[in-house]
Amino acid sequence: MANSVPFRSTPQLGPQLDDVFTGLPYWDLAGVYDGTTVVGGISSPSYKLGNTEFGDDGREYIWVRASADIAATATTGTQVTITVPAYTVATGAGGFYTPVNTAIVSGQYFHVSRGAKNAVPA
Repeated sequence: MANSVPFRSTPQLGPQLDDVFTGLPYWDLAGVYDGTTVVGGISSPSYKLGNTEFGDDGREYIWVRASADIAATATTGTQVTITVPAYTVATGAGGFYTPVNTAIVSGQYFHVSRGAKNAVPA
């Protein structure tokens, strides 16, 4: 049976590959982020924009921030274009896709995957 929610196959701490966050999450033991301020002495998150992961589904995933609202698309996710070095995304023909059936609000953080979810990974 296929796993419907991919998980990272790289050994790095960080959010699940299909999670969406309104505030930038921290994955350090001593750092806590409550959505507006850093508590616990760590002022920079361990998980950086542009981090690349590989999922057990054979896809490459990149951690990004939405620069505009992105509508949900069932089955494939919505295609977006990544702007570097800021690693922001907006709807476009960039070959990366948002999590399936998930609307994204401008400013949210999440992983995009290379290739549509219902296609063979490139």
